[in-house]
Amino acid sequence: MSELKFVIRRPRFPIICQIGAELVAGNTLQQFERRLKKVNITAAKSFKIVDGTGEGWVLHPDLSAISPFTFDRIWTKARVIESFNRSANAQRAGLQYPQRSLANRRLDAVIRDVAELLEQAERTASHHVCKETGA
Repeated sequence: MSELKFVIRRPRFPIICQIGAELVAGNTLQQFERRLKKVNITAAKSFKIVDGTGEGWVLHPDLSAISPFTFDRIWTKARVIESFNRSANAQRAGLQYPQRSLANRRLDAVIRDVAELLEQAERTASHHVCKETGA
């Protein structure tokens, strides 16, 4: 997939993309693209994205584009957390986002927290690989 472009406008970062059981997050487009390269993507499919405001977006690998055109317009705090807790990333790293006190947390804060947990999960996975290979 070539460099990603935006259709009409840019999402608010961080963004989180669901690709099968994996979640890919990025605080910038460049970070998102780097992490996306580590995941096996089928060009014929499109993938759901939530941006930093909770707005739904779509990744179109065949067009190398991120678009706001989706039927999934607004994500909820519970949906973002559930997506993370069920993700392969969280399972591998043994991480879970607690669902307590959600009323006190803003949606943008929950999305930032989940993006940070995904980064932590990536570091944990890299650390385990290094230990197993002796690198």
